[in-house]
Amino acid sequence: MKGFLPALGLLLGLAATSATAEPVTVTSASLSRFALLTNATSFGSLSWRGGIELTSTNRKFGGLSGLIMSNECTSLRAVSDAGRWLTATVAYNENALSGLTSASIVPILDDKGKPPPGKRWGDAEAIAAGPNGKTIVGFESRTRVGAYDLSGKGMTARFENLNPPKDIVRGKRNGELESVGYFKYGALKGYYIAVAETNLDTQGNTKAWVWNGKRSIAFSIKQLASYEITDIALLPNGEVLVLQRSYSAMTLPGMAMSRFPASDIKQGKTIQPETLLDVRVPFYAIDNMEGLAVCERDGELRLNILSDNNFKTGLQRTLLLQFAYTP
Repeated sequence: MKGFLPALGLLLGLAATSATAEPVTVTSASLSRFALLTNATSFGSLSWRGGIELTSTNRKFGGLSGLIMSNECTSLRAVSDAGRWLTATVAYNENALSGLTSASIVPILDDKGKPPPGKRWGDAEAIAAGPNGKTIVGFESRTRVGAYDLSGKGMTARFENLNPPKDIVRGKRNGELESVGYFKYGALKGYYIAVAETNLDTQGNTKAWVWNGKRSIAFSIKQLASYEITDIALLPNGEVLVLQRSYSAMTLPGMAMSRFPASDIKQGKTIQPETLLDVRVPFYAIDNMEGLAVCERDGELRLNILSDNNFKTGLQRTLLLQFAYTP
């Protein structure tokens, strides 16, 4: 599977080389099991490859909502609700995820080269690899989707508006946008994709859009009952992986993974993904799971799933889980 994914090394870069980057010490505690009541390591198409709980005394650490990984699963970049990049090197113990090193935090800049003036402008929720070595970021509250030329300009890269469909910004302020992506393969090659969180159609399904600057397509994705879609990942084989989470005062926290073929995307269509996994606390090691990224390691396609602790240390956890995925 070598070369199955596009190289992301330039996208991730080394944030520590930026004058504005702040090194941060992140402590990693290994999660010995995903299924807490059994020794199961295989869950249908997913096989457990380790997990870690991440903590830091730095108050800027946390609130991580979106994630991308380098091609070999050895470095990551995440975005936070507070408008910051987090970059780090990913460590392994033999074949299992074991920790993060060389972590740093730096503000995400706006189109004028300045940090966001508060959470409403800095609420980054989604990140994906884009065209020409650029990184796509989706924001909610002040909803927008833009590209950052990190490979060319490093951490001084500014927001470049990708002009998403206007309907994206007409939903709930804190639920308009949760996932972004860019199709590098197939019939939708060259299109961007964005998926809402709680912006629903008249039938209660999650709104989604693809666009390329000349044409846009609006469709919906049927989420599981009590769940919200929090991220997507686009695979070269034409699959769209969908991460869903359930997190409210009325239900136990849950995480679900599903998939559908990109060829299902049609104007006005409602897509019902195939469910691959549906688990809940207290039986599984999960939290408020929001970020999804794919990479390769040891000939396997790995899914990396990240939780958002909403900066509520002690009440919520920052978890990074990794699974091998068999399409």
